[in-house]
Amino acid sequence: MQIGRVPLVGRQADLDALRDEVDAVGAEGRAVVVSGDAGMGKTRLLRDFTDSLTDVVVVRGACVDSGSGPAPLTAITDLLRDLVDALGVEAVREAAGPGADALGVLVPALADSAGDAERLADVVVELFSQLARTHRLVVIIEDLHWADSTTCDIAARLVRRAAALPLFVLLSYRTDDVGRAHPLRPVLAELDRARLLTHRPLARLSPAEVGALANAVHGDTLAAGVLNDIAARSDGIPFYVEELASFTGARLPVSLRDVLLLRYERLDAEARRFARVLATGGVEVEHAVLRDVFDGDEAALEDAVRSAVDAQVVVVRDEAYAFRHALMQEAVYAELLPTERTRLHTAYAVALENSAPTARVLADIAHHWRAARVPDRALAAGVAAQRAASVASAWSTAAEAGERVLELWESVPDPEGICGMPRAEVLRRTSAALVSANRNDRALAFAQEAVALWPEDDVVGRATMLGDLATIEFQAGVSDGVESIEQALSILGDDPQHDVQRAGLLLSSARVHMLNGRQALGAEVAAQTRATAEAAAAAGDPAAREILAQALLIAATCRASVGDPDGVSLFEEARAHADGFVRAMMRFYINYSNTLMLIGRYEDAVALAREGQEYGRTHVADLGPLVMIEANMIEAHIYAGRLREAEELGGLLPMVEPGLYSAFLRERLVCLAIWRGRIDGAEAALDAARLELDMFGAYEFQTRFGMAYDLGELALARGDAHEALSHARLAWETPAGGVLALPLTAIAARAVAMLREAGEDADIEPYRAVLAGFDAWPVTPLWAAVFAAELGEGPWTAAIDAIGPAYIRAYARVRHGEALLAEGDRAGAREALTGAASYAGELGADGLAARANALLTDAGLTGDASRSLLTAREEQVLELVAEGLSNGQIAERLYISVKTVSVHVSAILRKLDASSRTAAAAIYRRSAA
Repeated sequence: MQIGRVPLVGRQADLDALRDEVDAVGAEGRAVVVSGDAGMGKTRLLRDFTDSLTDVVVVRGACVDSGSGPAPLTAITDLLRDLVDALGVEAVREAAGPGADALGVLVPALADSAGDAERLADVVVELFSQLARTHRLVVIIEDLHWADSTTCDIAARLVRRAAALPLFVLLSYRTDDVGRAHPLRPVLAELDRARLLTHRPLARLSPAEVGALANAVHGDTLAAGVLNDIAARSDGIPFYVEELASFTGARLPVSLRDVLLLRYERLDAEARRFARVLATGGVEVEHAVLRDVFDGDEAALEDAVRSAVDAQVVVVRDEAYAFRHALMQEAVYAELLPTERTRLHTAYAVALENSAPTARVLADIAHHWRAARVPDRALAAGVAAQRAASVASAWSTAAEAGERVLELWESVPDPEGICGMPRAEVLRRTSAALVSANRNDRALAFAQEAVALWPEDDVVGRATMLGDLATIEFQAGVSDGVESIEQALSILGDDPQHDVQRAGLLLSSARVHMLNGRQALGAEVAAQTRATAEAAAAAGDPAAREILAQALLIAATCRASVGDPDGVSLFEEARAHADGFVRAMMRFYINYSNTLMLIGRYEDAVALAREGQEYGRTHVADLGPLVMIEANMIEAHIYAGRLREAEELGGLLPMVEPGLYSAFLRERLVCLAIWRGRIDGAEAALDAARLELDMFGAYEFQTRFGMAYDLGELALARGDAHEALSHARLAWETPAGGVLALPLTAIAARAVAMLREAGEDADIEPYRAVLAGFDAWPVTPLWAAVFAAELGEGPWTAAIDAIGPAYIRAYARVRHGEALLAEGDRAGAREALTGAASYAGELGADGLAARANALLTDAGLTGDASRSLLTAREEQVLELVAEGLSNGQIAERLYISVKTVSVHVSAILRKLDASSRTAAAAIYRRSAA
């Protein structure tokens, strides 16, 4: 019997679970990752799963190892081709919109001309998001252990999108290939922390299951002794069971490696030689390259391929050949003689040198020369690969190539002569690539070594490297970098010929002070930077112009942050200077959109952040600034009152590497969860990210003040006024916060009001002074009105229409309704609370909507008559919802499918007119009391 045509054994529970997951997709999607050691049957399970689906568009792609590392974007190419096959070229292009040309990089039929490859990840994510709104869409990405960084990014973002769209994402990876240092680990860890991914690890087969599979493969019942032997030798791994059962007529092999070689050894001599050539190139090799390496005519190659395919050792994938299983490739490669290995790797290196010199091809050339033990050529190819990858902004490939070069450094007599640069420069370039890839922890180690090796007589180079180190130290959260900057400035001295380098270091210093909340000092150093840069620009140095632009941006940001309106107007002048400089323009978009939020111009902030996103993608900005501008987009949506949209936009951010930008974003997403009314989720997210937030919050004041607000809100939700007040103290104890201290005054006022109700008191005057210090700032009237109303010193109506976050205005509406109830104005309270519930529901503030509805119900201003409309089964489901059970747990309790539970929950929410599960649970508890 052909392998793969046997029944699926030992995986029925896994198959049923996947079917339940896809059935559960409703307004929100699902994401599952299937994991297991090599040979556990992940691919077979996914194939049977997709074969069982009906009325669904399934797209499937697999990542591939090219030998030197992941073959870029193979899985994404497969997905796009499947889409074209399922929907047609025009439908895919229409769904992709203006970004369709970028898809032409992978599938030429989708574009008249290949567009900007750097926008590819964004276009792919938006394409699948758009199609998920109009089709039942299942996206499968296999073998993520071989994924390149862009594929990992796309996979992570699709999982995040599935939290807000009717999209089903299914991933798989080999657990034995994902060690502690593997780049996939932090991706999975982050998705786990966000509770966005369901894991489905595959177990080894039991002895009974091994017997059933072996008999199915053999086609007849095997003797008990043979089955016991197969069970012992296979260790319950399905792939080994299939191989062993296929060859029971011969003596069973002793080792698992021998199992893998059973099919290979039965090939004829030419087919075995072809397999060894293929194994040297990796799991998958293009025909054109393999033809050049294979020593024989085309007919001989064709015969060899045909034999290997017929024996189920090799499969054909478009214009490439691949082993049926990666384990076979590893086993066949291990069969090569040392001289044969050297000869074949040399042949691959030479063949690839005739290909287009892309970053990936150059990296493969370096790999083959290294494996062929020709370190000088491997070193040269590695340097070329790093250079090409940097030009293409393929930062992960550039960093990987740099690390390979450094590993080879001691293997050649004259590495500097071959590379054309000293080791310290390779370290600098590798560190810069890691920074651009947002891998700051690893970049730090390379930067530190570069500083240690940098020649002391190269004053400018050493000072510049120290400046780079300072930036990395800050972004890695190990220090504020000031010591390294001061050391660099001391090395440069006062020599006018070093003005541009001095200006660059002063700029780094000003930025550190700005981010750490030392605004006055930041503005002062920015002024020094401007003067020094202007002198250098007057001397004709073009680099000084960009430094001047960034100095103006820092000055504008520092002044605006402390409530100086003139700082806001300074941004337009800074933009004029920044035009033409990508890094400066990205800083403009980031800092100005943030400042627009500080003054309550949220729609303008959204528009500017969107413009910044497009600019960054078009001009190939580094990942860090792109993450930050997208974080600003999310934050602006939060303040504007589009909480659901903000949640969906959260899927744009991979958040793979901990860093300054990711810490800021994590904190904002915690705030979003609080304002959505998901207190438990916010608590969990904060706990999971607390170490990172504390680390980076120590050096970045926005994260620090944001955390204080979040912790204060969570303490108030628990009824702990003392703890809330302890977090709010940051508002006056740390003047660095500037206008970011304003929200903390509201936390303090509520906490003090709670204490007074309990017969205690606390000093509120320091917070009153904070408000007075910013009385002319546009959003201060809102916070002042909330502050006064919390303390009973003013009406809630003063806050309802003030400039400021929509959520706070919704909160003021609910509190106004409460106040009317307390005064006995039932008609007014009914109108106010009904309006508040509706407004909060529009925003996506489910917690506030539930609170308003609860007040209406408790006051007898609405009824629970709608509960009589529930069926007996819906009553059962509602009771379990009120207990806090998930749909999956309810399904297990009632012995029904998850999809059926989802249908019941939707009906319950509709009949009860409840905005969320929380609101429905509250209605149940009130009526049951």
